[in-house]
Amino acid sequence: MKLLVDYGNTRFKWALFDGRLSDGALRAGGVFAHADVALRGSLSREWRALPAIDAVFVASVVAPAREDELATLVRERFGLDAQFARSPAAALGVRNAYAEPQRLGVDRFLALAAAHSRAPRLQVLASVGTALTIDALAADGEHLGGLIVPSPALMRRAVVAGTARVDAREGRYRDWPASTDDGVFSGALFAAAGAIERFRGALERRFDARAALVLGGGGSDELEPLLADVERAHDLVLHGLALWAQAAPIA
Repeated sequence: MKLLVDYGNTRFKWALFDGRLSDGALRAGGVFAHADVALRGSLSREWRALPAIDAVFVASVVAPAREDELATLVRERFGLDAQFARSPAAALGVRNAYAEPQRLGVDRFLALAAAHSRAPRLQVLASVGTALTIDALAADGEHLGGLIVPSPALMRRAVVAGTARVDAREGRYRDWPASTDDGVFSGALFAAAGAIERFRGALERRFDARAALVLGGGGSDELEPLLADVERAHDLVLHGLALWAQAAPIA
């Protein structure tokens, strides 16, 4: 059994993978916000009852010191070296658009690989985490580049932190906001949805074809109602990491 880890800016998510790529191949594990918790204690509880593990694969966007901490915990718990995925120039049917491939967040690369594996087509992949990433992928697996903008939650925090007498804690989504709280809350969603739709429109004009829109990430629920013809996808990074574990990438 393989242990897969998605170590994001905000959340630590893990799952188990038996090595066979099929529907339901991932066994759900756990997820927790890691910013204000001791990783050692959290993983001791999370991983207490795991079956025998023969490999650990990690997709990480955190600082090297935090990766080192995880590597130490994996070695102590399983007697294994954690294998950290890094974005290559090409692998898993996807060609990285970045001139310096490793600078593309590995979470973005793996999510693109998972989306392409499920349905090779012209598509936009929007992932709502701490940041909102929006990537374009052609049907042949060519990554065409993407945007990084603040997520709606991060936008709201920035507005509150940068202004006086503004507090969005009680804000709600409104088509026509009539209070400051609702204006901040709704404005962040409008901005994020507008970025996604403008990006999709540019892609469709370039190819003169309709592009699918795939939405994932922990902040998707509040954004989904504002987007047209959107498909929800869950745990794309972990599914991409399962592909990575299955096939050796070619850089």
